[in-house]
Order: sequence, then structure tokens, then C-alpha cells
Amino acid sequence: MLILPPQLQIMLHECQLHENTVGHSGSSVFRVTGANGYSAYLKIAPSNWKETLRPEKEALEWLHSRAPVPEVLFYEEHQNKDYLLISEIVGLDGSNERLLAKPDDLVRVYAEALKQFHEISVADCPLIQTVDRKLETARRLIEHDLVDESDFEEQYQGWTPLQVYEHLQRTRPSSEDLVVAHGDYCLPNLIIHNDQLSGFIDLGRAGVADRYQDIALAIRSLRHNYGTDRYADYFLSCYGIDRIDTDKVNYYILMDELF
Repeated sequence: MLILPPQLQIMLHECQLHENTVGHSGSSVFRVTGANGYSAYLKIAPSNWKETLRPEKEALEWLHSRAPVPEVLFYEEHQNKDYLLISEIVGLDGSNERLLAKPDDLVRVYAEALKQFHEISVADCPLIQTVDRKLETARRLIEHDLVDESDFEEQYQGWTPLQVYEHLQRTRPSSEDLVVAHGDYCLPNLIIHNDQLSGFIDLGRAGVADRYQDIALAIRSLRHNYGTDRYADYFLSCYGIDRIDTDKVNYYILMDELF
């Protein structure tokens, strides 16, 4: 039986919760429906430094007036768990088969949406996800045996998390082209409605980072969803990049193995 914080129980007392099994986050996610078409999403996760929902709550609050993101309706740490209730963004996520069936339209929206996100000013962004910060977090994950090496990409199977970390330290980029990055920019985290951007979701890793943090994972997501690299060039063209930095693409894909 799902036990909710008292205030959240009051808010949702006439609502129904339907568990959402799409995605690979460590959180439990429920679609909340109620009277008069009410719809929202509830995330529940352990209140620890790895799974906490606080970074997502803080990112959504900061981004609320800057990008189309869900509104934070409720957040509380209760009995060693985090509870985050957010508004629903209307549309289909980018991995939906109906959208995948129109790759030119989907890839264009996917690229243009990222370009729009990266135009947010970094000037007052309190969220930091630079290489230094990411490697520090990765080191802590490794020390606490919290990296799932069985989930590594095929080319990295057989590597240990420590080998990945040491390789990242040796090959880190000499510079970072800093933007406000989504942090986990894959097709399921983009919501599209009527062939246009509706919003961004799953922003727990958002913050100031190299733009290739997002570009690399976007290319990987296209590869996974289409089984080919044929759409990478079109994505880059729509985003506005003439010459890709392959080293950075490979670097940030490898870094994501530790998260």
C-alpha cells in the first residue's frame, strides 16, 4: 500500500494513481488523474544523495519562467522518501511510435528544442553540472558501489566503473562551451504536441554544462531509437553545428555510463 505524506493525501484524496513503467529512472512514477480532467505526475524516490528528487525540484523551479517545464505542485521529504508532484505537459514523448514514424519532423523538433533550451542565460543559474562536478559525483557513486556496469554500452562491456572514471580523468576536454544543459537529453524526455515542442521533462541533471553533454546523449538516443546513425547529421544541421566534435560526443556518452 502506498503511504503518502499527510498534506499530499489531502491534495490527492479523490484521485487515482497509475504507475508509469516507461523510463529508466530510479524513481517510482505515477500518473495522477482526478475529477474535471485533473492530471499530474507523482515521483517518489529515496531521500539519499543519489536518488533524491531535490535537484529536479530545484531545476524545475528555476526553469519555470525560462522554459516549458512542469510546474512543481508539491515537494516534501517524508519518512526517508522524496515526494514530487508536478503538472502534466500535454503531448507525446519523443520515443512514441507515431512520432518516430516521421523522423524528419521529429529530428527537426528535437534539435530546435535543444537549441532553444541552450539559449537560456547561464548568468544566474545556480545549478552546476560541469565536468568537475560530474566527475566528483561519479567518484562518490563508484566508492559506494552504485554504478551498474552491466548496463554499459556494448563497446564498454568489460570495463569496470573505475576504469571508466580514470579514462574520463585522462581524456577530459581542454575546454567547456557552457550553456544551461538539460542533462539527460533523450527522446523520451521531450514532449511534442501537434508536431511542435510542448515541454521538457526529467530535469534532475539540468545545470550549467558543456553543450555537448546534451548533444552527445541526443545523438545516442537517436541511434538507440532508430538503430542507425543516419539522423545524426540532420540533427546537427537543425541545431546549427557544421562540424561535430567527435571526441566530446564520445566523452559525454562514456561519462553517462557512471550515472
